[in-house]
Amino acid sequence: MTIMRTLVGTALALLIVLTLALAGCRAGSGASASDDDSAAPPPGAVTMAVSVARVTVAPMRRDLRLLGTTVAARHLQLRAPSAGRVLGFNLQNGDRVRCGEVIAHVLNREVEAAANGLAVAERLDPSEAPALAQSVHRYSHTGGVAVVAPEDGIVSQRLVSTGQMVNDMDPLADLIDPKSVYVEAAVPIDDLASIHPGMNATVTSPMVPGAAIPARVAALSPSLSPNGATAPARLEFTAAQRISQTGAPVEVAVTIASVPDAIVIPTAALFADTDGAYHVFVAGADGRAHRTAITTGIRRGNLIQVTAGLAPGTLVITSGGYALADGLKIEATVAPPAVAPLTVAPQ
Repeated sequence: MTIMRTLVGTALALLIVLTLALAGCRAGSGASASDDDSAAPPPGAVTMAVSVARVTVAPMRRDLRLLGTTVAARHLQLRAPSAGRVLGFNLQNGDRVRCGEVIAHVLNREVEAAANGLAVAERLDPSEAPALAQSVHRYSHTGGVAVVAPEDGIVSQRLVSTGQMVNDMDPLADLIDPKSVYVEAAVPIDDLASIHPGMNATVTSPMVPGAAIPARVAALSPSLSPNGATAPARLEFTAAQRISQTGAPVEVAVTIASVPDAIVIPTAALFADTDGAYHVFVAGADGRAHRTAITTGIRRGNLIQVTAGLAPGTLVITSGGYALADGLKIEATVAPPAVAPLTVAPQ
């Protein structure tokens, strides 16, 4: 009986020791896990350094760029006032003439024949020659009938030379009226719906380096070009400066949309969604990035118009790319404002 009690007591003691040992292992394991959790940073503790830009208000416009050439609406012709020999005709292509300017003379054939006959008369009848000479001189001392410019113009083609015989009303030179020069531009058929008469434009050309000449869309042709891909548009100059040469190559920028006080952001702040929409990340006063849906308008250079979703003065994030996330903690640095290459639309 005593031995039995001793064995039972020993077994109970071993069971108690084993239980305490297992409890100690579990307690040690729990302390280790607690230490690991305290070492890991809590959610949202990562801070990302970003650049931000302020939403501003600026004029924006969208241009449609076209190619074209200059054309003269009015052509003039200098014509011979009578039949005869052309004298003193010194015009060259490109020369300017003024209305009323004497360009040359045409010596009438009869007068020229009389002058030639005078020499014969002096040999045949010397006594009558002085009277005949006076008569010939009375009609020929001016050098012939004057050729007078009917209007101001520029010589586009010289047709005769000094000494050449012409008939009455024969053309002597082609002129163009420099005030009638306009631009004929080719408008792609896909852009025809966005352009209409009255739109402002600027014209540039190698003929006038560095100049942006104001113009306006005057009319659109009712028919397409022979290839069917474009339609001609007529643009007229609206300022004193113009291109006076015809056939000059030009580039036209037609203003098809203009907003004088658009809300704009740098294009670096813009993100495209898979459904075609756009969003930005706003730097909030709480020091976190906030994803914000926006709608866009005119894009020009490194700026883009925002038509809904943002107000002037808001800070939008321009760096970080697709590492940005809604609610991300940020440290913001304001970047210099972006500037688009804008020019003032002609009035």
